Amino acid sequence: MKKSFSFLVVLLVLLLLVPGSTFAQEEPVPVTAASDDLTKVNILFIGAHPDDDSTATATLARYVLDEGARAAVVTATKGEGGGNAIGRQLGPSLGIVREAEERMALSSLGIDLVYYLNELDWAFTTSANATEQFWGHDEPLANVVRLYRVLKPDVVITMNPSPSGHGHHQYIAKLATEAFFLAGDPNAFPEQLVDEFIDPWQPKKLYYSLAYGAAGLAPSLQVPTNEFSPSQYMTYADLEAVALRFYRSQGFDAFYTVPPPARRLTPETFTLGASLLPIPDVETDLLAGLTSGVAEAPAQVELEVMPADYYASQGADLAVDVVFRNYSDVDLMGLSLSLEAPMGWTVSAASAPVDVPVGETASASFTVSVPADADVTAAQTLVGRFDAVDGNGDARYASKRALVQITPPVSMELQPIEAVRIYRDWARQNHIQHLVQLVPAEVAVGAGETGAVPVVLSNRSADAVEVTVGVSLDNADVSLDAGEQTVTVPAGETMMVDFMATVPADMAQTSFAISASATYGNYNLTDEGTFQVVPTLTVPMATATPTIDGDIGEFVGLPSYAIPFSNLWEGATDDAADLTGTFQVMYDNQFLYVAVDVEDNVVVSNIAPNDIKGHWRSDSVEITIDPQGPGVSEHTLTTFKTGIFPFDTEGNVQGERDADANQGPLSLTAPDMQIASSHTDTGYILEVAIPWNAVPGTLQPGDDFGFNVLIYDCDKAEAAIGENCNEARTAWSAWGQIQGNPRLWGHALLGQ
Repeated sequence: MKKSFSFLVVLLVLLLLVPGSTFAQEEPVPVTAASDDLTKVNILFIGAHPDDDSTATATLARYVLDEGARAAVVTATKGEGGGNAIGRQLGPSLGIVREAEERMALSSLGIDLVYYLNELDWAFTTSANATEQFWGHDEPLANVVRLYRVLKPDVVITMNPSPSGHGHHQYIAKLATEAFFLAGDPNAFPEQLVDEFIDPWQPKKLYYSLAYGAAGLAPSLQVPTNEFSPSQYMTYADLEAVALRFYRSQGFDAFYTVPPPARRLTPETFTLGASLLPIPDVETDLLAGLTSGVAEAPAQVELEVMPADYYASQGADLAVDVVFRNYSDVDLMGLSLSLEAPMGWTVSAASAPVDVPVGETASASFTVSVPADADVTAAQTLVGRFDAVDGNGDARYASKRALVQITPPVSMELQPIEAVRIYRDWARQNHIQHLVQLVPAEVAVGAGETGAVPVVLSNRSADAVEVTVGVSLDNADVSLDAGEQTVTVPAGETMMVDFMATVPADMAQTSFAISASATYGNYNLTDEGTFQVVPTLTVPMATATPTIDGDIGEFVGLPSYAIPFSNLWEGATDDAADLTGTFQVMYDNQFLYVAVDVEDNVVVSNIAPNDIKGHWRSDSVEITIDPQGPGVSEHTLTTFKTGIFPFDTEGNVQGERDADANQGPLSLTAPDMQIASSHTDTGYILEVAIPWNAVPGTLQPGDDFGFNVLIYDCDKAEAAIGENCNEARTAWSAWGQIQGNPRLWGHALLGQ
């Protein structure tokens, strides 16, 4: 005991004799804050509306809560055009509610950076082109580019730009894609660099979320949702449900429950749209190549494989550039670039080895010779690769794939619809043509009408080619004017060959397959599509002017057209008593008259007189007119669309125009329009006089036009005032998302 005490005393004396500076720590160096400390993110999600992040919520939860990533969300609108299940607010006031919901939902996932482009959520549309007309192009694109440059995302996730689904979703995905290729270019929006003192920034990867439908895109990455979060002790599907329940104004709390049902446990799927990084054969990680290398590559190296054209003809040469950029922290020596093509193809020699220190770039150009018999049935894969060693002599390598479509001298396809043609042109301009393999071509013809089945022939050779073209239909009742035609396609040109199909007058709405073929030399080409039959009618001229009073006795004797409960395009119906409709039409020089008789065993009147908008929220009838002609308009901004509530909360009929050429209350957009309603023992009647002066265009006797009647049904008798309680939607011409798709409205002819 004494020994121990003595030792401690000696040690204390020695410590007191040592100069204090020996143990003193250096003063900490002050750290200067930088904007990147606040705004730099790893993942940026870009959607059109609050709640669009639902397409990637579980994935965001995984990366933010458990993978150490930082994320931000950009939303084009505040959702002010949607419904409201929890209050009366609509328009800008609803936008305030939905912004609050989005911020709360994302905050529960650890996401505190939320930005809005403040574009207008103007109406539902199936057209990106229509959305562009409302939002414009250069200004929102510049705003997205600015956000890329300030937030500096490594990975961008956006929605699906394919021409399917909501047009706002399509268009924001297009803007996000264009910004991806522009944000790193100092020549794009240079005023941002000069006036705002921000720098170019190139995101490394771009993904499209497929949650709202793939529309021809194949998933390249699946992120599980049924796994447990180690930090939250919940599945990622649980975390998704907890977050999305905040979107109560959209009724999400009724669908997202904890624990989630089995269907909510499926993986979230994404398609890789563009990448500057090497890509593994099977993608499992959004951040692969950023936080860790791919194969034996160091993290942050870039590898691009760039064919001169997505299309290459059989027997032709194709130039391909391979570029490597070393943005890692490892110097690489003896780096060579090579390119691998399918078996039987020839590729020029690999590049000579070079040293590529950190921050340097290497590139090589290759010539690929495509065999004359190369496969044209599917896109072909080219694989670029780099090989090098690091300072320790360890091998470093990785590869990157690029797709090319080989074509015969003359290629053939059924002509795609206009929306697909617009999308293909956009994909070509933005170098993502590998994503243009979409749904089959579609041709719509009315019952009792003759319409064209167009076949497109493209000659990429230097010689004129004689081609025999054939079309067949998977329906013996529809006749073709010819089964085959032989044409000569000039060198370097594209031509159209029409086959005229005649549909029986009594054929019901239906769809069936089209097959097209082209033969020449040793080539036998095929393509398939869909033939769609839509209903038709002739509008008789009125013999007397009807009184618009809810009594449709003046329509007695006119043809009646049925909308059975089975003509569903959304939701579900129980039986004929639940939702059945009939309508009749006639016209004079001033009006198109429409009488609609609806059988509905629960008629709901929950829309207040000062809230006449969004007719799809409750019981209503929509009438649509495309004066440009049957199936002509690509979107509804050149059409007339009116939604009519048979009864408001005070029992009066009300109407508005929605998502058409002139939206708003009838008093402002169609002041000469007349509407009336009446109760029946089984439902209600609407009587409508649509003034021709409100229809955009001029229709004369003998003209035909697109026309449809749609019925919206709410069976919630206790629905709150203003609540979006719509449960079922039927139509005379009933196809998915028909309200925004004039191409598939029925066909009407003004009788003479």
